[in-house]
This record gives sequence, C-alpha cells and structure tokens, in this order.
Amino acid sequence: MRLMSPGTPAARELSPARRASWFNTTCATLRDSMSVSTIVGVAGALLLVALLLVPPLPWNFRLPLYLAAFVWTILRPQAALYLMAICVPWGSLDYINAGGLRLDSADVLVVFLVAGWLVQFVLPAQVRARVRDETPPPRYLVLAMLALLFTMLLSTGIAINVKDSLKEISKWIEVLVIFLLGSQYLRTRRQIWTLIVFICLAAISQAIFGYLQAFLNLGPQSFIRSSALRVYGTFDQPNPYAAYINMPLSIAIALTLLGRGWLTHILAGITAIMLLYAEILSQSRGGELALIAAVAFILFFGIRAVRVVMRLGIFAILGVIAATLTGHLPSSLTDKLFTFLGLNNISLSAPSPQDYSTAERLAHWIAGINMFFTHPILGVGIGNYPDAYPLFYVTIFVDPLGHAHNYYINVAAEMGLIGLVVYLIFVLAIFVAGGSAILHRHRRYKAALAMPREVRRPVEWPLGTRQKARLLMRPIGFVQEYRRQRPVTIRTTLANDRALAIGLVAALVTVAAHNLVDDVYVHSLTNLIALLLIALIRLERVTPDQSKHRSM
Repeated sequence: MRLMSPGTPAARELSPARRASWFNTTCATLRDSMSVSTIVGVAGALLLVALLLVPPLPWNFRLPLYLAAFVWTILRPQAALYLMAICVPWGSLDYINAGGLRLDSADVLVVFLVAGWLVQFVLPAQVRARVRDETPPPRYLVLAMLALLFTMLLSTGIAINVKDSLKEISKWIEVLVIFLLGSQYLRTRRQIWTLIVFICLAAISQAIFGYLQAFLNLGPQSFIRSSALRVYGTFDQPNPYAAYINMPLSIAIALTLLGRGWLTHILAGITAIMLLYAEILSQSRGGELALIAAVAFILFFGIRAVRVVMRLGIFAILGVIAATLTGHLPSSLTDKLFTFLGLNNISLSAPSPQDYSTAERLAHWIAGINMFFTHPILGVGIGNYPDAYPLFYVTIFVDPLGHAHNYYINVAAEMGLIGLVVYLIFVLAIFVAGGSAILHRHRRYKAALAMPREVRRPVEWPLGTRQKARLLMRPIGFVQEYRRQRPVTIRTTLANDRALAIGLVAALVTVAAHNLVDDVYVHSLTNLIALLLIALIRLERVTPDQSKHRSM
C-alpha cells in the first residue's frame, strides 16, 4: 500500500472532511466578520434600535441615527433587508409626515436601499461583483408585479380620491423595489438565514409585547372578547397582528417538524411556542384559519406518511361541501356546522353582541360585491373602497373600516374584473416560484441521502511530535483523529433548507388564506412579504459550500 503525505494534493482530495468544533467555527466566523464595515454596521444597528424603541426623538438625534443606518446600507446593502425585518413591526412608532404621506422607518429603508444601489454604480465593476449578484429574479414573477401595478394605475382614471390611490400604489412600488434590488444582495446561504433570524427575533419581540398587553390589560374596551383582551402589538388591530405573527410562526413550525439537528429543533421549537401563544392571545379567527392552512401545507408537502391521510381528508371535506350545497346533508348537521363557524342566525339589521363582528364582515362583503357589479371593468379605483362605501353600505354598518374584509372582493371592487384576474395571476406566480424552490431543495436533499454514510480514512504518514502534542490538548479532536470517521455531508444543511423553503411558502399561504376574511396588506406587511419572496427565490439558487460541509 502506497503511503501518501498529508500535505500532498492527492491526500487532501481523498481525505474526508471533518466536522469542526463549535468553538473553532465560532472563532473563524468572528475573525472573518471583523471588519470596519461590520463594526460600523453593528453600531448603526444599535442606534437604529434605540431610535425605534425610544420615540419620538428630536431631529438633532434622529438625523444622525438615520445617517448611521444609511452609511451601513452603503457598506453592506443587505443590512437594509435585515433592518427592514425589524422596522416592519416596530417602524410605526417612528414616522415622518412628508406632503401628507406618512413614512415610517420601513419606508425610509426602501429609500436607503435605492440610494445605496445608485451609489454602487460609481464603484469599480469588480467591487460591484463582490457585493451584488446580477442573476435576475424569475421573469414571470416580475412581469406579474408590473402587470398588477399597471392595472392599479389604470384604475386611478376613475378614482374618486386619487390621493388614496397613490398611497396604495406606493405600497406596491416598494414591494417591487425591495424584490428587484434585495434579490441582488442576498448572495449566500448565510445571508438568507441571517434574514430569517432577524424576522423571527422581531416577531419574538412583538410576541413579548403582546404578552405585556394581555398581562397589564393595555388596550381599548372594544378589544375585549370573552373577558380577555385581544392583543394587537404595534399594529393597532388584532387581525393585522395575527397576520404578522403567522408568517414567522409558519417558518418556525416547518423547521421544528422538518428540520434536522438538535439546535435547529430547540431554537425553532421555542420560537414556535412563543409565537403560537401570541397568536392565541390575538383571538383572530382569520389568523387561526390561516395558521391551520399553513400547518396543513407543511404536513402535506413535508411528511410523506401524512400525505396519504390528508388526501383522504381533502376528499371527505369536498364531499361534505358538495352534500351541503346540494341539500343532501341533514339540516341538524348543517346547523351545528354553521353555529361552529359563527354563521348561523346572523342578523344584518340587529346583530347580537356575539355576532356583531361577523355581521359587519358580511355587510362589507355585500357592499364590495355590489361595487363590483356596479363597476365591473375597472372598479371604483384602487384604494377607493372607503370613498365609495357610503353609496353601497348595508343596513346599520356605515363605517367603511378601510377595506371589504376580504381582499379578493376588495380587489374586484376597486379594480374590477381585470384587476381581480391580474391579482390572481400574481398570487399564482408567487406559488409557482415557491413550488420551484421546494422542488429544487427536495431533489438536492434526495441526492444527498443517496451519498455513502461512512468511509475509511486513507493511510497517511505518522503524526509528528508537534501534531501529537496538539491533539493531546484537544481530547475530542484526538478521538476523532483515530476513530473511523463519518464524512460530514450536506444532508443536514439541505434538510434545513428544504424545511425553510416549505416554511416560507407556508408563510405566504397564511397571507392568501387570511385575505379571505381580511386585508393583511397593511402596516408595511407587504414589505415583509417581499423579504420572504427574496429569501425564497434566492434559496433556490444558493448552494451550500461543499468544500467546508458546514451544517446548520
């Protein structure tokens, strides 16, 4: 048998990669990350968090803080995406009134992101290549966004209040900007997971804030249901709060059920428990419906054994719905079903206190449908549902509440049939991109499972005295050096990436499901949806570093 020196290229090629200790990995990460831009970035992050938590500050304090955030965005453009995850829930505490438009911190970060992108054009091409990834996002998704914006602009021609239309359009322009620019700056797997960590930490902070509201009864009397306060965080209403919590909660549930590694299970499990309790405290029936849809999606696409049972359950549910619509289901059962759903004996003229919210939601559905039938082509104008509502309100419900409590009806009322079709195409494009990411990660995970679990180490030259002394100082490394080793593959990495992809799509499922009974595109939640889309499409393109074989 020919012996090979450990330093020869052939020996390095045949030697299996060994798992680095957590201490060495941490030290290497800190050493690689310690740079001037990182130090400035951390300082800027701390200052910006202070800005968010101690509002309102005078301009002589706020301006330097915004300047620090801007400098950090120039040095590390992906930092704007990380800060965006914090500013979505907390940014409403700090806002700027500009020409009648209320801009919060999330809106300001979009401006910083655009400014940083423009500044980079003066840098050399090789520097830009290290910062940006020029790979374009899926063309069909960009075209769907542009078509939605064009339809919104088209509907302003018949809008009652153009200012309200422009407010709604500006929200979706921010989504397009974040999506197009942000997808260039998330270039590595570590950056994607860093963004997810920021999103989850921000959600945990909102959950803790919700606990304080419930414990101290900090809320209006109208938010009390069944002698318990419905928590609302910084979102002013329980339903948007529940919609926000559902998105990171879906990711945490997916990582808990489908991820690999004890650290992943522990951290994701703790996050899921904390966010789930906050979701329960919100008492949002729409949020509960959306969460059920997300969990069903995770189980169906993540666990093969559950898939067969769920298919039978889906056929059973469809059968019950068909029997109910055709009148073949006994009235005693349908009455119990409608009572459970809160849809039995609803009065639109004199609703009971228990049924008032349901009756109000039905009244707004009816008003939105009437708007659609009155203006079937282009609707009443994007963002103009409240302005047109006085002409269509039902019985005692004269307050427009800002939307139709069903975004699909709201889109049909404000943009007509053309807008509804374009919006459905946009939603379809999102789930096509999500399905592509899940399928890509699943194929790579299956390929990793086919890799051999163990190999024997090649014979190398005997260790010298210095190497032996170093090994004696590291007992764990000493044992690993002489035992039969298992190569560290990317199974765990790909399993967690697959779980993350499923969780990201499940988070978008909560948006589509919750929009059946509400409008969740409020309080900068559209910016969070854009962040989830970026992570989803970039996750399909990044490949774990197989030379290092690091696992989550």
